[in-house]
Amino acid sequence: MTVTVDLYLRKSSKDERRSVTRQQRDLTESAAEEGYAVGRTFVDPDLSASPFATKDRPDYAALIEYIRSGGCEMLGLWEGSRGSRELEEWAAFLKLCAKHRVSIWIQANDRVYRPWRTADWRELANLGVDAEAESRQLSDRVLVGKRDAARNGTPAGRLQYGFTRVYDEKGKFVEQRAHPEQGPIVAEMVDRLHAGEQLATIARDLNRRGVTMPGGAPWHGRFIRQTVLRPAYAGIRVDRGEEVGPASWKPIVDVAKWRAVRALLTRPERRVTSRGPTLTHWLTGAVACGTCRTERLRARTGGTKRPRATYQCEKCGMVVAAGTLEAVIEEALLGRLQQDDALDALRSQGDGEELRTADEEVRVLRERLDAHYAEAAAGDLSARGLSAVEGRLLPQIEAAERRARVLAVPSELEGEEPADIVKGWPGYSPQRKRVVVRVLAELVVTRAARRGPVFDIARLADSRWVGDPMTWGEHWAAASIVDIQSIPTL
Repeated sequence: MTVTVDLYLRKSSKDERRSVTRQQRDLTESAAEEGYAVGRTFVDPDLSASPFATKDRPDYAALIEYIRSGGCEMLGLWEGSRGSRELEEWAAFLKLCAKHRVSIWIQANDRVYRPWRTADWRELANLGVDAEAESRQLSDRVLVGKRDAARNGTPAGRLQYGFTRVYDEKGKFVEQRAHPEQGPIVAEMVDRLHAGEQLATIARDLNRRGVTMPGGAPWHGRFIRQTVLRPAYAGIRVDRGEEVGPASWKPIVDVAKWRAVRALLTRPERRVTSRGPTLTHWLTGAVACGTCRTERLRARTGGTKRPRATYQCEKCGMVVAAGTLEAVIEEALLGRLQQDDALDALRSQGDGEELRTADEEVRVLRERLDAHYAEAAAGDLSARGLSAVEGRLLPQIEAAERRARVLAVPSELEGEEPADIVKGWPGYSPQRKRVVVRVLAELVVTRAARRGPVFDIARLADSRWVGDPMTWGEHWAAASIVDIQSIPTL
């Protein structure tokens, strides 16, 4: 009976002469010599598998699911380190292969390993130790170079937006200086933020003027925030998160002004798009955009063109009248608080350690997603790749946020009964009201199906009460009625 071997090909951007094309050719030719039939091929080109990698490996994840499905008989690797250079990941991979009786053929070793056998598992485990040790040595050399650069005040790592680097005829670095087009844009961002403008306002103006991010992507408020927070623009060198002194290049922005803007953007009680620490509209940051699924709605104060306050999505521009939405949600919340089980909904269902774990998971997943957005903005990740990443990470983020919210014990509400909240609601501060809504509900607003003076309650169909597996829309469908009084209760 012919053995079918599935192939996993990986090349990091640092590998030379190890292209996935060469790996596939060598493995295919060797498989023919061994009498193996080549099955599925999983490819992750230019992606590191070291413990210091920041990019996901899409096909590696697909390979794991394939093995779990029981479809893999033998897996072919060009060499052991192609699987992983991270020991913990490699150990888990070996355990998975042993569980599903998947043999591992490593062409460089001219050997088929059966990880469910102790002797073979030990040899494979040692390959993982060697692979991670090699990665750590490489990382140590890189860190030494970066620390030397930090001490000397010279730039290290990837060129940041706003700068350009000059090299001599031999390719030796000479200096880093402000980019003639990008540098003034960075300075403008800092000046406008220092003057009190909002991130979203600046982003819209830049896009209107045709000023794009690297790669041609439009600016968004969060990308402007990420950009201006970089100390390099103020001529400050940083090593492992600590300022280590002035840089060798001239700053693009005034140091004092940059520090003031950084303090404003990183103030704990301030949302990045608000004008100050005082929260005016209590649904800010508590309602998800049902159109783009990646943003929370932010309040916008009225102006001459739009006198009424609104909630708006920075990314897709969806708008909903603030007063109307607040009135609808308020009625739904107060109705929920008058139900028999409302007290249970306000209390923790887990301990502090569980909550810290859930919060940390949310933070890590959010940072990973933000890093992918930055890659896409810089042109290093295709739209298709970003869509795949969002499809994988957004459900994980939503699930982690749901766990954290269920476990959370709001200190602002400690000791209060639902009846106390209903009675005190009119006098609650916006911050306190937002605590209540985040504990009780997961709110999502979609675009209006049609224009009209009356808020369409169906725009809240994707919302749900915390702990309820069904959305409000699913409840409405079951009851064949859609109105504010029919927002379900648990």
